Amino acid sequence: MTSRTTPVGILVIALAGIIAVGCSAPAGAVFQALVDPAGTVASTPEADPAELAVPGSEGSTWWQHPDGYEMVLPAGWSGVAVAATETPGLIDAIDAANRGLGERIEVALGDSDVRVSAIAAGAAVDGTVSPALLVLAEPVAGRKNGVIRADVLEKISGIEGLSGTLAPHDVQLPEAKGVRYDYSIVDPDLGEVRVRSLLFRYGGWVYLVNFVASAELADGATADFDEIMNSLKFGV
Repeated sequence: MTSRTTPVGILVIALAGIIAVGCSAPAGAVFQALVDPAGTVASTPEADPAELAVPGSEGSTWWQHPDGYEMVLPAGWSGVAVAATETPGLIDAIDAANRGLGERIEVALGDSDVRVSAIAAGAAVDGTVSPALLVLAEPVAGRKNGVIRADVLEKISGIEGLSGTLAPHDVQLPEAKGVRYDYSIVDPDLGEVRVRSLLFRYGGWVYLVNFVASAELADGATADFDEIMNSLKFGV
């Protein structure tokens, strides 16, 4: 992912702010804005909000994403699949819930080919970045796997506020194979955010699956993150 097309470092921390809306509004406000019939996702004729959004439930939920991948959302998690044309509406919904965050994401995206594919979150905790899943997608554009891996490493290494040692390594999940990056970011607005990013290539697209949480919540979120990660399937 080149500097021209993939502001990965900026996007990860900017999108983490989606789940920081507990500072000013319930996290559910973002999801509600996306699935409201008068709102962004349901406003397009081809979109079915019943398929694109998954509300929190008492038990784990199997979620099939329209892009062709699927996963388990743990009990209490909500998720929204975002079509390529819906990114502007997503930004508006985020900004409505927490003024300024939408602008940060819009600036990060710029004219790049990166898009938001999905977001999901557990229960909001006021004043923190609650455990969340943020999936970014970008066209492969003819790049070999080694080039993609090196570009992502370069971008993450250049994140402002990056803390700790970054040691990417291959991971073989039950149903998928990718590259894993574990790191922390110290952000002036959000505090310390721990991130687990997984890189996958599928169907002409590069997917960066990001698990984020405030440092004080990250350890407690490990079981949820592991459940989602180990359930990931591509090509469905």
